[in-house]
Amino acid sequence: MKNARLRQAVEPDYLHALGEATYCFALCEWQVVWCCEKIRPNSASKFVAEKLEAGKIAKRFLDLTRNMPPSKGHDELCASAAKFASLVLLRNAIIHGKPCTGTSGKARLSSPNVLEISDLENAADEFSQCGIELNAKFYGFLASYVPQ
Repeated sequence: MKNARLRQAVEPDYLHALGEATYCFALCEWQVVWCCEKIRPNSASKFVAEKLEAGKIAKRFLDLTRNMPPSKGHDELCASAAKFASLVLLRNAIIHGKPCTGTSGKARLSSPNVLEISDLENAADEFSQCGIELNAKFYGFLASYVPQ
């Protein structure tokens, strides 16, 4: 039915924060994919063909960075891979959250705590910060990286 979504008992500002967090994670995740592509060419097409989920992408990124030869910037890239892996858990808490009524009486998601707008905004900031840092590494450290 057209406009059935409008019957859902949730406020637009909550949906905006939820969508923003989801989109910011997607941007970060694809920055990871492009870093993997730089480390091991053809990674991106394999990730797409295998329909890898965020957790598996994080594991591959951790493995790829761990197996790179030691060099300037390597430790920072490994730290970014670990950060992304931790953010996958936060993303999963949001995406797999269960609908509930918060203490304010408003529709929310819970996983295991009630996710308020501020929680979603903080998550979006964390996802964005990680993506920004990875983008800097892609155009910095990884720009001159020669795959082994």
